[in-house]
Amino acid sequence: MFAIGTTMAQPVVEANLSLKHALELMRVRDPNLQLAQTAVDQALADKITAGERPNATLAWSTSKINPAGHNGSGDFWDKGYDTVISLSQPFERGGKRRHRLAQAEANADAAHADYADSMRGERLAVTQAYWELKRAEEKYKNAQILASIEHRSIEASEQRLRVGDLPRLDVERMRIDAAAADNAVDSALGALQDARVALAALVDITAQSGELSAADDWPRAAGALDPKLDAGAGSEPAESVLARRPDMLAAMKRVDAAEAALQLAHAQTARDVTIIGQYEHNPIPPAAPAVGHTLLGIGVSVPIFTGNQYKGEIARANADIDAAKANLARVRVAALADVRRARADLFAAAQRTHRYDSDLTRRALDAEKTVETAYARGGLALADLLDARRSLKATQNDATDAHADFAEALAALAAAAPGENQGTTP
Repeated sequence: MFAIGTTMAQPVVEANLSLKHALELMRVRDPNLQLAQTAVDQALADKITAGERPNATLAWSTSKINPAGHNGSGDFWDKGYDTVISLSQPFERGGKRRHRLAQAEANADAAHADYADSMRGERLAVTQAYWELKRAEEKYKNAQILASIEHRSIEASEQRLRVGDLPRLDVERMRIDAAAADNAVDSALGALQDARVALAALVDITAQSGELSAADDWPRAAGALDPKLDAGAGSEPAESVLARRPDMLAAMKRVDAAEAALQLAHAQTARDVTIIGQYEHNPIPPAAPAVGHTLLGIGVSVPIFTGNQYKGEIARANADIDAAKANLARVRVAALADVRRARADLFAAAQRTHRYDSDLTRRALDAEKTVETAYARGGLALADLLDARRSLKATQNDATDAHADFAEALAALAAAAPGENQGTTP
């Protein structure tokens, strides 16, 4: 128990996490990946079991024991007991071992693919949680800046109120807006704490959740505005991408395993043969001293299918093949949709990000500064100032959302189409 607690309490080297560091922690600490690795180990153990051959059986029996003690003179071997020692060795026929190994090999490959798919899903979850933390940090920062502006404006308005240049009602309205801005700060802080806890839980560092921050900048799009992405075409056909997806590989391997199981079910109808060798020790009958002590025997046993023709096993194996193929078709449809959706989402998010980065955010800042200056000189009404601030806050938050959506869409495309590079740079 102490060792487990020590591991869980182990501090992160740097609470200001980079995405790379967060993914490294995930690989080491994520319990979902540990479960997937256990499934791989189990499949490899099953593979060892599948390759094992039937064990021989050694049997010993002694009969003709007289409980009254009339068993002759001498030691055990010279008494009148009848002792039989036999060795039986089964031999499988019909390629049973070969089909078992084929099934176990396919299941092991499927387990490895499942592990890769778990890694893909957990990597996506950690990456998206990381950018959600970055989103929450920026929104908290934006809320703090707006609250600070609101409070500074109250001070300026009170000065105008003292010289009679502003009605008291306007000052009260500004105080109400400042209180609303403070509430927005508290709400943004709550969202930030939630994002920290969510990321910390994924990389198993909940003890440090309150300290976490995102060190990386938003990823920048260099080639994500390719119009082909909007149509879901991408740099290569979606069908080609599927060959690299681990969920597709796992589904295909399970079809192979089901087909090997069908071959194994048919192989059960091939009769196994058991060879038996026997040694028998008999005492020398007084009337026939030339007979000797030792008798040898050999035998063969073959099962007779009087009750079980393995029809149920064969029917079940055929049904399992149908189920595996149906699952493969389901996974394929979902994977194709995933690839096309991820490409379209990335294109749309890249467009939004480009618009905010090119001029929307700058224009909103310039407009707010102009209105702020005009209001301070008495050239604009309070309503104009409040509208400009709300517009700035909305634009900044929308820009943050656009960057976060682009970063998460980039991660989703990396998960949906492994190895696909759309020219984006972090």
